[in-house]
Amino acid sequence: MMYLLLKKSLLSLISILAVIMIIYFIIYKSNIDPTSLNLGQRNDSKTIENLKRQNYFDQNYFVQIIKYLSDISPIQFISINDFRLENYKFRNLAQFGQTLLIIKVPYLRRSIVNGELVGQLIIKAMLPNLLLAFSSILIAILAGIGLGILSVQFYNKWQDHFISSFCSLGFSIPSYISAIFFSIVFGFILFPLLGLPMQGSLYELNDSGDSQLKLVNLILPSIALGIRPISVICQMTRSSILEVMQQNYIRTAKAKGLPSVRFIGQHLLKNAMNPIITTISSWLASLLTGSFFIEYVFNYRGLGDLLINAMNSFDVPLILGCCILITIVFSLINLITDMIYSLLDPRIKTN
Repeated sequence: MMYLLLKKSLLSLISILAVIMIIYFIIYKSNIDPTSLNLGQRNDSKTIENLKRQNYFDQNYFVQIIKYLSDISPIQFISINDFRLENYKFRNLAQFGQTLLIIKVPYLRRSIVNGELVGQLIIKAMLPNLLLAFSSILIAILAGIGLGILSVQFYNKWQDHFISSFCSLGFSIPSYISAIFFSIVFGFILFPLLGLPMQGSLYELNDSGDSQLKLVNLILPSIALGIRPISVICQMTRSSILEVMQQNYIRTAKAKGLPSVRFIGQHLLKNAMNPIITTISSWLASLLTGSFFIEYVFNYRGLGDLLINAMNSFDVPLILGCCILITIVFSLINLITDMIYSLLDPRIKTN
């Protein structure tokens, strides 16, 4: 298990390094100045030059990468005269002359657009994303596995063909089309009957100007985002259960006359879960980080909205912070998936 953790951590670090190098390479080769692009005529040249210096946009490609890596590193050697110490939350471990060895909270710098800490902006955007992703995947798991079992129960009958056709249709429709459909039909046409808003974020301002939690705004985006995962999980559940049913121990268990609920739960599903978990984990990672179109259609402010705005304004620190978070999320979900594999099937070695 420790070997698996170290291996996944190393792969994550390599992925993060690759993301940083690619983004900085694009910026360096595009000859676009993010500071002048965002500040323009609003500030004097001294302010622009100061912001360039803080983000090292006035340095070459490799210096920019090295400085950014040192900012996000939890352990760092740094000069006592370095201006970046003002931005760090750190504890001094040792001092060697004019050099400090510190342990610190990774510093993702500040947004070029509004000067806010990138870490705080991402944390604010992550809660709506987490709720949206987990509610969508919960709907997809319950509906997908349920429909998959139902399809097997009525194998090769009209119910099976109907469910398979529904899954094919659901998977073939892009998420943004589903979002537009649900927004117009359920959020506009059927609004007087259902009371589901066409658009809205997780937090909205009330009449007194205070931020208020609006969970009702989560319903339509969750369903729209969950349509494709439902289709994939259903098809995977169906095919995996049909494959397991061909095994001799399943025939033996069925011949013993076990109750259907116990037979499905203890024998069929348990032995068919590995490919289903793979599907669920891959879709969970996608839902956590790839709900951009859903957020846009429903005006649901989350990580996707934050990243799109950052890309439109060429806010480099915010783009980097969002991309690093996405990389970490994918790595963590892959690690958790491998650990669940080993628990469900001891024959699978996690190392």
